[in-house]
Amino acid sequence: MTSSSAPHVLIAGAGLGGLALAQALRKQGISFEVFERDRSAGERRPGWVIGLHHMLDDLKASIPDDLPPISSLNNLLPLTKYYPEVVFYDPEKPNLPKIGVRGDESGWIVRAARHRIVKWLETNIQVQYNKQIVSIEEIDNKVKIYFQDGTSAEGDILVGAEGARSATRKHILKGKDPVRPPPTAVISGFCTLHGEELDEQLRLGHSLYAVDMDSINGSPMIFLVTLVEVYPDGDSGRIGWALIWPDEGATKEDFWVYNATAQEQFDFVVEKTKDLPAKYLTTLKRSDPETTVPVLRLHTLLMDSMPTGRITLLGDAAHAMTPFRGEGGFHAISDALNLARAIGKIDKDDIDNIKDVFGPYQVNMLERGSKAAKLSEETFSKKRDVGDAEFYMAWGRPMGLLPDEVHA
Repeated sequence: MTSSSAPHVLIAGAGLGGLALAQALRKQGISFEVFERDRSAGERRPGWVIGLHHMLDDLKASIPDDLPPISSLNNLLPLTKYYPEVVFYDPEKPNLPKIGVRGDESGWIVRAARHRIVKWLETNIQVQYNKQIVSIEEIDNKVKIYFQDGTSAEGDILVGAEGARSATRKHILKGKDPVRPPPTAVISGFCTLHGEELDEQLRLGHSLYAVDMDSINGSPMIFLVTLVEVYPDGDSGRIGWALIWPDEGATKEDFWVYNATAQEQFDFVVEKTKDLPAKYLTTLKRSDPETTVPVLRLHTLLMDSMPTGRITLLGDAAHAMTPFRGEGGFHAISDALNLARAIGKIDKDDIDNIKDVFGPYQVNMLERGSKAAKLSEETFSKKRDVGDAEFYMAWGRPMGLLPDEVHA
């Protein structure tokens, strides 16, 4: 591809996928613009935590050298005595050895708060905020997008990376929208822990632990506790918790959780978890009920195919998934790196070339992403026992017996 045939790329969405694409295009010297519907960077909720694993080497090789080391995003820092770790507990089996997945000195897994990864990926990227797409036109070998503020932008390629509520996807599918809420309910909240209370939670699971509550409530239900980030003092940190259970009611707009007050949601979680061992409940006891609002609305999107042309998708815009396997961000960034390589082969004036290049990208992206979305939705749909073939996965690896650790 010569510089004269290189496309100008419009990127709708400044999340993980959109920004990763921008960085990969920046390294190739391909021009782009990034548009975000949020009014400012500060408008976004802190959100969940993401594990980056199998694509780390590809990510490092695909972005410019002026970004800080990705290892600096590790949400356990400044603590260095722990590796990222996910652990499973069953209160009915208190003597069960530690079961899960753990990182090691190789750094194959980096677990970081989503907002920190976004800030990292924004390095030397200009994001145009308050750009809500209202319409899209394809005319004369160009794509033009119109925004709610009355402005517009024109390019050779448009990439929809604006998440589950993608306006770009709706345009591609001519108004049809296969995204749906999964039959899974979630109530979540956050707290700050200090000193020994923080350390106790990190010992239970350095990054995250999940407690199987089936034996307590008689139905599939998981209480999940996750480290969002350790604060710079190394003695305090932000911890998230969530109660997750399968519920067909969650697919309906009038589901009680969506209309409940913060206190009502919090009281429900307290009631359901009251018989858990006290060590699992520290986060609840230290939480303000108001942290349960707004309610986390989940989406699942499974698509077998999509049209090929000057407009394509990545991430949740193409395969929205629940956060239960922590893979949404991983797949969005993987999509972005693959798409950047594809765009590098495009002749902006040759639509047949564009279709030939985007076709394989879209097939791979939809197949991989839809499979992950389906597995993510099914994660907590039923009880899973240690040793079963369908026991939990984490960061692309099956959970298993973890070796003992010695900490200073």
